[in-house]
Formats: sequence, structure tokens, C-alpha cells
Amino acid sequence: MNVIETVDLTKRFGNFTANDKINLTVEKNEIKCICGENGAGKSTLMNMLYGALQPTSGKILINGKEVHFKSPVDAIACGIGMVHQHSKLVPSLTVYENIMLGIEISKKAGKFNSPFIDEKEERRQVQELIEKYHFQLNAEDKVADLSVGQCQQLEILKMLYRNVDILILDEPTSVLTPQEVDWLIDNLKNLSRQGKTILVITHKLREVMAVSDSVTVIRQGKVIGVARTKDTNERELAQMMVGRDVVLTVSNENGGEPGSDTVYEVSGLCTNNHLGLDVLKNVSFQIHNREIYGIAGVEGNGQSELIKVLTGIMLATKGSVRLFGEDITNLWPDELRRKKIGIIPEDRYKHGLCRDMTLADNCSAGYLDDAEITRRGILNRKNMQKRCHDYIEKYDIRIADEYGNVSQCSGGNAQKLIIAREFESSPRLIIACQPTRGVDVGSIEYIHQCLLDFRNKGYSVLLISSELSEIMSLSDRVGVMYKGEIIGEADPKTASVADIGLLMAGTIPEGMR
Repeated sequence: MNVIETVDLTKRFGNFTANDKINLTVEKNEIKCICGENGAGKSTLMNMLYGALQPTSGKILINGKEVHFKSPVDAIACGIGMVHQHSKLVPSLTVYENIMLGIEISKKAGKFNSPFIDEKEERRQVQELIEKYHFQLNAEDKVADLSVGQCQQLEILKMLYRNVDILILDEPTSVLTPQEVDWLIDNLKNLSRQGKTILVITHKLREVMAVSDSVTVIRQGKVIGVARTKDTNERELAQMMVGRDVVLTVSNENGGEPGSDTVYEVSGLCTNNHLGLDVLKNVSFQIHNREIYGIAGVEGNGQSELIKVLTGIMLATKGSVRLFGEDITNLWPDELRRKKIGIIPEDRYKHGLCRDMTLADNCSAGYLDDAEITRRGILNRKNMQKRCHDYIEKYDIRIADEYGNVSQCSGGNAQKLIIAREFESSPRLIIACQPTRGVDVGSIEYIHQCLLDFRNKGYSVLLISSELSEIMSLSDRVGVMYKGEIIGEADPKTASVADIGLLMAGTIPEGMR
């Protein structure tokens, strides 16, 4: 039986067609992956199923009955829940308070409900729900103290508490560690066995093959192909998604040997967090010309704090950072950019872009002292728009309106905008943190090639990524962080994934002692 069916479902935004006559079927208890490049129309389709958008034409049928959702409230009432790519939780509230937000339980006052919330009952119900689905949470934990992976679990629990039978997840693994990804895959399969129907928007083909029963591929707003997962493979899906053969494993054979000149040197770097705890402990490494230095590690071991210190948004309490021998410790981001350091931040929206600013404004953000952009304190809007147009063309940034705001961009196209801005600023060093997070397979190939080409021109890259395959395939040397320290270094050409994995867990392999 088909739980979900769409018939010629179409969504237009002005003259732009985001979804063009989409026909989709999802069976009961099935895990269906919806794949496609950034901007292909995946999220638009799911937002129509969830009631956040209304179709221009076509039909949506749930359990064989046509539905017309005016809002997500209607969808939830029909048993459909959606977990969005970017968290919509309230950090200052606890786990149970976030789950109960908007549907609080009132205390009883005789035959009537009192105006007071029954927090004890809320905690009890939420803790029961956590234990039922074996989630790694506690009802009384504050969201501000949770890892990104735990926040993802909480978003799913919010929907499960509302008794949804159909669960839609938008890029659920884009901010998870490898261990959290494996945990999520196991739990989605468990939810399917318990009667839930699950739709997953993703471009990560390994995860598609691991979790799904079937795959629907969308390209430029149209369904390109449908396949049972057991009858296809990663290469075939990638070709459908992009429309050409895609290199799934980047070639790093033609870079030559790194140079001998030290470009960037970090020595004994330390810092404390807002609680006064040591989060960086004597971090030291060097990067030479013509070298990509990768930093691997399970998220939460100091990588975020290291990037914040190196990019000028957090102060080092001890140690130094030098660029070509010049001390640049604790310089502000604008000063670092004047030193020709390009910065690709960990969180593209928090530190890289402003959603409510235009694409042109974002293309020039951080570089407003450029004479081409600013003259005598006045912005040259014509040149800013030309720069934006050139970036869109050169980096294949797919948007409906180049005069619009960044908020119209998919996550991957927003990332490509940052890539374009930083690489086109003529940097001598690129600090790239999670450069392909939430990016589709075609764009990943492109970004990887940008980093390699930059290195091959004689420049240097500091690469921090939670994707171990990315670190191993791109880096000339790898440092592994554990509990705020670089616990060891390895040559990715000779070290095994098992060796790197041991370092990530805090154990130094026999051959490295």
C-alpha cells in the first residue's frame, strides 16, 4: 500500500519552476531516500508534503486520500513530521521543555486544568519516550549542553511524541560524526520496523546505500530515476544526480612533494571556554608551502575552538600563531584577511554569510576595503553586482535570482558562495573548516578540486573536517585531535584508517609510538 503518492506535483516561484510534475510513491514502512544536487528541488518537494509550502498544481495523496495542507499543523495532524536540516530548538530550555513546547501539559485543579504546567508529568512522559526508542538523551538536560548529534535525536523525538507515522528528515547527517551517523542509520531502521514510514533527503551515497529501501533521484526539479537500493550502486546514483560521470574518490597523485618553507606555524596554543575549562592544550603544528595539512578527530575534541582562535573570533590564552614568521596571534578576522588568509568557517550561516543580505553583499562581505568595491567610503554597487555575477558563473552557483538574498540558496549553493568569495580574494593560505558539509556529490568533487588546485599552485591549506575520507584523500599530512590536543601526526599515504581511528579514540598505535 502506498502511504504517500504525488501526482504531477508542481511548484513555481514566479518564472522559476522548482518542482516540475513530480510523481512519487512511498510504501508503508519503507525508508525512501530522495537524492539530488543542491538546488534540485528536494527540500521544496518535502516542504509541500509537510505543509510549509503549497503546490502550484498537482495532487498529494496520503493513504489514498487527497490532502490540502495549509500549514505544518495540518500535516502533523495527518501524521506527518519533518526534521529540518538546521536545528529549530531553543538552547536555553531542557530536552523535555523543547519537546513539549506548544503542547504543554497543565496541572489538574479538580475538574479543570490550572494555568500551571505539570513539569513532573512532562519529564516522566519524555523520559519514557527516550527509553522506548533507546535515544542517548536525558529529559532534564539543557539543549545548550547537547552535541549536534543529540540535537538531531531531540528533533526526531519531538516528532515521535506527536505520534507521526511519516517522518521526513532533511539532510539528517550533514552535521553528525561518523559514529552518530551509524547510530542514526540503526535507529531509522528500527523505527521502520516499528511501523514508521521514513523519507530522507540526502546526497551522501554511502548512507543512501546503508539505510534506504529505494531511491528517487531529482535533477533540476524533475524525477530522473527511481531504483530499489539493492539493484543500484553509488556510481550509478551519482551519474543520475549530476548528469555525468562523477569522480567519487578524489585523485591526489599530481601534487608533488610539499615545500620546505614554513608558511604557517602554531606553537603551544591554549584557550579556555566560557566555563573556564581548558579546551585547547598546547596545540602545535606547522604547514609548509604546497601542502594541505588536515586535522581529524571526533567532533567536540577542540576543533571548533581551534578554528575560532585561528580565525580571530576567540582569544588564545597562551601560545602563538605565525604567518611567514610574522606573529598574527589574536588578530581580528578583518586583519587576518588583510594578511591574505581565506576563511571557510565551520558554520556557514553563523560565521560565513548573512541570510537577509543580498548575494552581492555577501560576495563582498569581509573585503569591503577592496578599492574595486569601496571608494572614499562609498560602496560601488555596480561592481559588487558584477563580482557576484562572475562568482555565480565561475562556481556554478544555482539560484533563482542573482539579485535576491542568500536565504533563497540551498545549503550547498550557499557554501559554494563562500568558496568563491574566499578563493577569489587572492589568499596565500586557506583555513577550510568542514568545507563540504551539507554539499552534494557534484559540488564536493568541485570543492575538493579547488583545494587541490590551490595547493598545486604553491599555496597552503589548513583543512579541518569530520569526514575522515575527506581528510585522508586530500591531506599531505594529518594531525589528530583528542581532548584539546594533537595526539599524533600521520602520513595518509602510509597510515591506515584503523590507525587514524585509534588516534581519534585517544590511543596511539604501536607503529607511531
